[in-house]
Amino acid sequence: MTLVRLAEVARVHGEGATAVPALKGVSLEVGAGELVAVMGPSGSGKSTLLNLAGGLDRPTSGTVHIGGQDLATVRDLAALRRRSVGYVFQDLNLIASLTAAENVMLPRELDGVRSRLAREEAMAVLTEIDVAYLADRFPDELSGGQRQRVAIARALVGERRLLLADEATGALDTRTGDEIMQVLRARCDAGAAVLLVTHEPRYAAWADRVVFLRDGMITDSTSESLVSAR
Repeated sequence: MTLVRLAEVARVHGEGATAVPALKGVSLEVGAGELVAVMGPSGSGKSTLLNLAGGLDRPTSGTVHIGGQDLATVRDLAALRRRSVGYVFQDLNLIASLTAAENVMLPRELDGVRSRLAREEAMAVLTEIDVAYLADRFPDELSGGQRQRVAIARALVGERRLLLADEATGALDTRTGDEIMQVLRARCDAGAAVLLVTHEPRYAAWADRVVFLRDGMITDSTSESLVSAR
Protein backbone atom coordinates (compact mmCIF):
# COMPACT_ATOMS: atom_id res chain seq x y z
CA MET A 1 0.00 0.00 0.00
CA THR A 2 1.31 3.43 -0.96
CA LEU A 3 1.23 5.79 2.04
CA VAL A 4 2.52 8.91 0.30
CA ARG A 5 2.57 9.73 -3.39
CA LEU A 6 3.82 12.87 -5.11
CA ALA A 7 2.97 13.14 -8.80
CA GLU A 8 4.77 15.70 -10.98
CA VAL A 9 5.05 18.06 -8.02
CA ALA A 10 6.57 21.51 -8.50
CA ARG A 11 6.99 24.22 -5.90
CA VAL A 12 7.93 27.78 -6.80
CA HIS A 13 8.61 30.39 -4.11
CA GLY A 14 7.84 33.98 -5.06
CA GLU A 15 6.56 35.37 -8.34
CA GLY A 16 7.83 36.98 -11.50
CA ALA A 17 11.49 37.99 -11.56
CA THR A 18 11.95 36.88 -7.95
CA ALA A 19 10.48 33.40 -8.45
CA VAL A 20 12.68 30.57 -7.17
CA PRO A 21 11.83 26.98 -8.19
CA ALA A 22 12.39 24.68 -5.22
CA LEU A 23 11.05 21.49 -6.83
CA LYS A 24 10.62 20.74 -10.53
CA GLY A 25 8.20 17.97 -11.47
CA VAL A 26 9.13 15.47 -8.76
CA SER A 27 7.30 12.13 -8.62
CA LEU A 28 7.85 9.79 -5.67
CA GLU A 29 5.96 7.01 -3.90
CA VAL A 30 6.71 5.50 -0.49
CA GLY A 31 4.89 2.34 0.52
CA ALA A 32 4.03 0.70 3.80
CA GLY A 33 7.08 -1.01 5.27
CA GLU A 34 9.52 1.10 3.26
CA LEU A 35 12.28 3.42 4.49
CA VAL A 36 13.35 5.87 1.80
CA ALA A 37 16.34 8.17 2.30
CA VAL A 38 16.60 11.48 0.46
CA MET A 39 20.07 12.87 -0.15
CA GLY A 40 21.44 15.87 -1.98
CA PRO A 41 23.36 19.11 -1.48
CA SER A 42 22.01 22.04 0.51
CA GLY A 43 19.36 23.89 -1.46
CA SER A 44 18.45 20.87 -3.57
CA GLY A 45 14.83 20.82 -2.34
CA LYS A 46 14.97 18.10 0.33
CA SER A 47 13.13 20.00 3.06
CA THR A 48 10.60 21.33 0.54
CA LEU A 49 9.92 17.74 -0.50
CA LEU A 50 9.21 16.73 3.11
CA ASN A 51 6.99 19.75 3.71
CA LEU A 52 4.89 18.86 0.68
CA ALA A 53 4.79 15.15 1.55
CA GLY A 54 3.46 16.01 5.02
CA GLY A 55 0.92 18.61 3.94
CA LEU A 56 2.82 21.48 5.57
CA ASP A 57 3.03 23.24 2.21
CA ARG A 58 1.02 23.21 -1.01
CA PRO A 59 2.53 22.41 -4.41
CA THR A 60 2.47 25.02 -7.14
CA SER A 61 1.48 22.20 -9.48
CA GLY A 62 1.10 18.44 -9.27
CA THR A 63 -0.64 16.36 -6.60
CA VAL A 64 0.19 14.91 -3.19
CA HIS A 65 -1.68 11.94 -1.70
CA ILE A 66 -1.40 10.60 1.85
CA GLY A 67 -3.02 7.23 2.45
CA GLY A 68 -4.90 7.59 -0.82
CA GLN A 69 -6.30 11.05 0.00
CA ASP A 70 -5.55 13.94 -2.33
CA LEU A 71 -4.39 16.71 0.01
CA ALA A 72 -5.98 19.31 -2.27
CA THR A 73 -9.39 17.95 -1.23
CA VAL A 74 -8.75 17.56 2.51
CA ARG A 75 -10.58 20.17 4.58
CA ASP A 76 -8.73 19.70 7.87
CA LEU A 77 -5.09 19.14 7.02
CA ALA A 78 -4.03 19.69 10.64
CA ALA A 79 -6.18 16.77 11.79
CA LEU A 80 -4.84 14.55 9.02
CA ARG A 81 -1.26 15.37 10.02
CA ARG A 82 -1.90 14.70 13.72
CA ARG A 83 -3.44 11.30 12.99
CA SER A 84 -1.39 10.08 10.06
CA VAL A 85 1.95 11.91 9.87
CA GLY A 86 4.83 12.17 12.32
CA TYR A 87 7.33 14.93 11.50
CA VAL A 88 10.80 15.50 12.93
CA PHE A 89 11.67 19.10 12.07
CA GLN A 90 15.25 20.14 11.42
CA ASP A 91 14.94 22.85 14.09
CA LEU A 92 12.95 20.43 16.34
CA ASN A 93 10.15 22.93 17.24
CA LEU A 94 9.81 21.80 20.86
CA ILE A 95 7.67 24.10 23.01
CA ALA A 96 9.90 25.61 25.69
CA SER A 97 7.15 25.90 28.32
CA LEU A 98 6.25 22.19 28.14
CA THR A 99 8.17 19.27 29.60
CA ALA A 100 9.51 16.53 27.36
CA ALA A 101 6.51 14.32 28.13
CA GLU A 102 4.08 17.19 27.55
CA ASN A 103 5.68 17.95 24.18
CA VAL A 104 5.22 14.33 23.16
CA MET A 105 1.65 14.24 24.52
CA LEU A 106 0.57 17.42 22.72
CA PRO A 107 -0.46 16.04 19.30
CA ARG A 108 -2.49 13.30 20.97
CA GLU A 109 -4.25 15.76 23.28
CA LEU A 110 -4.99 18.05 20.32
CA ASP A 111 -6.62 15.05 18.69
CA GLY A 112 -8.95 14.57 21.67
CA VAL A 113 -7.07 11.87 23.58
CA ARG A 114 -7.47 12.24 27.35
CA SER A 115 -4.41 13.45 29.23
CA ARG A 116 -3.88 10.25 31.19
CA LEU A 117 -3.86 8.06 28.08
CA ALA A 118 -1.81 10.60 26.16
CA ARG A 119 0.82 10.54 28.90
CA GLU A 120 0.87 6.73 28.89
CA GLU A 121 1.45 6.75 25.15
CA ALA A 122 4.13 9.43 25.49
CA MET A 123 5.95 7.49 28.19
CA ALA A 124 5.84 4.33 26.08
CA VAL A 125 7.60 5.97 23.15
CA LEU A 126 10.05 7.87 25.39
CA THR A 127 10.92 4.51 26.91
CA GLU A 128 11.27 2.99 23.44
CA ILE A 129 14.03 5.46 22.58
CA ASP A 130 15.55 5.34 26.08
CA VAL A 131 14.78 8.87 27.32
CA ALA A 132 11.91 8.23 29.74
CA TYR A 133 14.10 9.63 32.54
CA LEU A 134 13.88 13.03 30.83
CA ALA A 135 10.08 13.11 30.86
CA ASP A 136 9.69 15.94 33.38
CA ARG A 137 12.53 18.13 32.14
CA PHE A 138 12.02 21.21 29.99
CA PRO A 139 13.76 21.61 26.61
CA ASP A 140 16.27 24.14 27.94
CA GLU A 141 17.36 21.55 30.51
CA LEU A 142 18.26 19.05 27.78
CA SER A 143 21.30 18.68 25.57
CA GLY A 144 20.94 19.06 21.81
CA GLY A 145 20.92 15.31 21.33
CA GLN A 146 18.34 14.81 24.08
CA ARG A 147 16.07 17.45 22.53
CA GLN A 148 16.35 15.71 19.19
CA ARG A 149 15.33 12.38 20.72
CA VAL A 150 12.30 14.00 22.37
CA ALA A 151 11.34 15.47 18.99
CA ILE A 152 11.61 12.01 17.46
CA ALA A 153 9.42 10.61 20.25
CA ARG A 154 6.78 13.23 19.46
CA ALA A 155 6.82 12.12 15.81
CA LEU A 156 6.42 8.46 16.78
CA VAL A 157 3.61 8.77 19.34
CA GLY A 158 0.20 7.36 18.43
CA GLU A 159 -0.60 5.27 15.39
CA ARG A 160 0.92 7.39 12.65
CA ARG A 161 1.93 5.34 9.65
CA LEU A 162 3.93 8.00 7.78
CA LEU A 163 7.07 9.39 9.42
CA LEU A 164 8.95 12.30 7.87
CA ALA A 165 12.37 13.07 9.33
CA ASP A 166 14.49 16.07 8.35
CA GLU A 167 18.03 15.25 9.56
CA ALA A 168 16.58 13.29 12.49
CA THR A 169 20.04 12.08 13.53
CA GLY A 170 21.85 15.37 12.96
CA ALA A 171 22.61 16.21 16.62
CA LEU A 172 23.26 12.65 17.74
CA ASP A 173 26.49 10.75 18.24
CA THR A 174 27.05 7.68 16.09
CA ARG A 175 25.84 5.17 18.67
CA THR A 176 22.66 7.08 19.48
CA GLY A 177 22.04 7.76 15.80
CA ASP A 178 22.22 4.04 15.09
CA GLU A 179 19.77 3.38 17.93
CA ILE A 180 17.31 5.87 16.44
CA MET A 181 17.68 4.27 13.02
CA GLN A 182 16.88 0.92 14.62
CA VAL A 183 13.65 2.43 15.98
CA LEU A 184 12.72 3.88 12.57
CA ARG A 185 13.56 0.60 10.87
CA ALA A 186 11.40 -1.29 13.39
CA ARG A 187 8.48 1.06 12.65
CA CYS A 188 8.85 0.30 8.95
CA ASP A 189 8.95 -3.42 9.64
CA ALA A 190 5.66 -2.97 11.54
CA GLY A 191 4.04 -1.36 8.49
CA ALA A 192 4.91 2.34 8.64
CA ALA A 193 6.58 4.33 5.88
CA VAL A 194 9.58 6.56 6.63
CA LEU A 195 10.94 9.35 4.44
CA LEU A 196 14.32 10.43 5.84
CA VAL A 197 16.39 13.41 4.73
CA THR A 198 20.04 12.88 5.61
CA HIS A 199 23.52 13.99 4.61
CA GLU A 200 25.06 10.90 6.19
CA PRO A 201 25.67 7.82 4.00
CA ARG A 202 25.85 5.64 7.15
CA TYR A 203 22.19 6.45 7.91
CA ALA A 204 21.12 6.20 4.28
CA ALA A 205 22.51 2.68 4.43
CA TRP A 206 19.51 1.69 6.59
CA ALA A 207 17.13 2.56 3.73
CA ASP A 208 15.40 0.28 1.26
CA ARG A 209 15.82 2.98 -1.35
CA VAL A 210 17.86 6.18 -1.69
CA VAL A 211 16.65 9.12 -3.77
CA PHE A 212 19.09 11.81 -4.85
CA LEU A 213 17.93 15.40 -5.37
CA ARG A 214 19.79 18.19 -7.12
CA ASP A 215 18.41 21.57 -8.18
CA GLY A 216 14.86 20.50 -7.32
CA MET A 217 14.89 17.34 -9.42
CA ILE A 218 15.41 13.65 -8.71
CA THR A 219 18.64 12.85 -10.50
CA ASP A 220 19.10 9.25 -9.41
CA SER A 221 17.75 6.57 -7.10
CA THR A 222 18.65 3.10 -5.97
CA SER A 223 16.21 0.42 -4.89
CA GLU A 224 18.95 -1.98 -3.84
CA SER A 225 18.82 -2.94 -0.17
CA LEU A 226 21.63 -1.10 1.54
CA VAL A 227 21.29 -2.49 5.07
CA SER A 228 24.27 -4.80 4.60
CA ALA A 229 26.46 -1.71 4.10
CA ARG A 230 26.05 -0.64 7.74
